[in-house]
Amino acid sequence: MDPRELIRRHDKQAQDAEDAAVAEIVGPVENAFTALWRWLLRTWNRLFGKPADIANGKPLRSFLDDLIERIVGVGLDPVDAMLHHAQRARLLGADQGAREIGLPTLADPGEVERGTREAIERGVRWAQEKLETGAAELDRLRDATLDQVLARASVARQANAILERTARTAWNAELNAGIREAAKASGARLVWVAERDACVDCLAQSGQVIDWDGQFNPARTFGKKARVFHGALHGPPRHPNCRCRVTPWLGHDTEGALSVTHDWADAIKEAEAKGDTVAADAARRAAAAAADSASFDLPASLRREAERSILRGDKLPSESENIRLRAADRLLARIGSGKNSRSPSGWQVPASVKKRAEKAVQRGRFTR
Repeated sequence: MDPRELIRRHDKQAQDAEDAAVAEIVGPVENAFTALWRWLLRTWNRLFGKPADIANGKPLRSFLDDLIERIVGVGLDPVDAMLHHAQRARLLGADQGAREIGLPTLADPGEVERGTREAIERGVRWAQEKLETGAAELDRLRDATLDQVLARASVARQANAILERTARTAWNAELNAGIREAAKASGARLVWVAERDACVDCLAQSGQVIDWDGQFNPARTFGKKARVFHGALHGPPRHPNCRCRVTPWLGHDTEGALSVTHDWADAIKEAEAKGDTVAADAARRAAAAAADSASFDLPASLRREAERSILRGDKLPSESENIRLRAADRLLARIGSGKNSRSPSGWQVPASVKKRAEKAVQRGRFTR
């Protein structure tokens, strides 16, 4: 059985929940800025006329004072809301991780981690600093066109993007922390699962396996050099806005997978003898999940998918085409030109895939 389908469903569920949480956290701030922009444009037109006209003197001073007051009045205090949703993400991760190995949901996956709390507080402080910087730059104007006013006000509006990035990164950090707790409870290991269009650093992690309390190697990359990562990389997020995840894994050998936590057959018999149908059903599900894990080499499959993604040039708009082209060129060099040559993961790359990647590198762009 291929466990990737359940992981995909869980990933979609998590991303939908993340989007809803971000809308609740950041939506009011975005709405405030949208209203502020409408006021700014409407008021400029009424007081000063054309956008290219230069405003100065007392009318400009009065207008800027009003604008600054409105910017400062946006108000940013989403720390509690972010922590609330981070805890929800942790609970969801624990539930999904347990389901992915056939165990009951954890009763208590723990509280939001200290590092997540600190990251939320840093992000909110940074957003507040953007408001203050934008206001200070507006205050220094003595004459200005509309474009100059908008440029300085836009510094303050960066606070919205900072809050969204902070909220998304915190959500994913705690989702994966919850999954890690499920792995800890079952004695399973963890496998990195990258999105198909993840960055070259995250794709290099996909299919890598660690103990539940271990660390991934942050130096892995399909690129020339991995971006710097500070601290221990226990799992995603590898970078801001990262949407990779981990999944518990019971191993690819039948003997190891069936004996990771305990002898499931004895556990089923013991539960049935006590009349505990809930425990018996949970043990059966865990035994089935262990058997499925033994029959499918998930890490190898994920590593093949990552290499295929590099050779196809799948990417998000945030990553440049040149980075992917250079990554494909490096991977092709490692695969070699032989008819039966294999990729670093052991995958015998189809000739059509190699040829398509080679043509993309030669012409300097991938076809979509």
